[in-house]
Amino acid sequence: MNHLAFDRTFAAFATVAVAAGTVAGFWVLGTPGQQRLIMGDRQRLEDLNAIANTLYWRQQDQTDYVLPDALDAADRREDPITREFYQYSKIDEDRYKLCANFATDSDTHKLANPNNKSWQHPQGFHCFELELGQQPPSLY
Repeated sequence: MNHLAFDRTFAAFATVAVAAGTVAGFWVLGTPGQQRLIMGDRQRLEDLNAIANTLYWRQQDQTDYVLPDALDAADRREDPITREFYQYSKIDEDRYKLCANFATDSDTHKLANPNNKSWQHPQGFHCFELELGQQPPSLY
């Protein structure tokens, strides 16, 4: 094999290897757009967890604390993409719901501790029912 043929063969193999690596990367990690959706959902879970922890620690600090009918402006958080506030609703004196609209399904993209099913969610609108007297489960 002459030198020119070797160079062409090597260049062809190198091009195929780079293309295969790029395709494999997108297949394993997802596209940049998919990664943005995953990161948005991760932020949603962190925001909901922060709201739940705020309510829990208030109840721990104040013996006469009662769940509010609506969150104070300082406690409200907004969706990182839509900029709409997450939904909070009081169920009874000890239970409440926090809701968000998720872009991905947590069965497909593990955003929280996979051993803890508390923060698992489907794609779309989903509510988590939480109890005031129990510390919210950790995300990680």
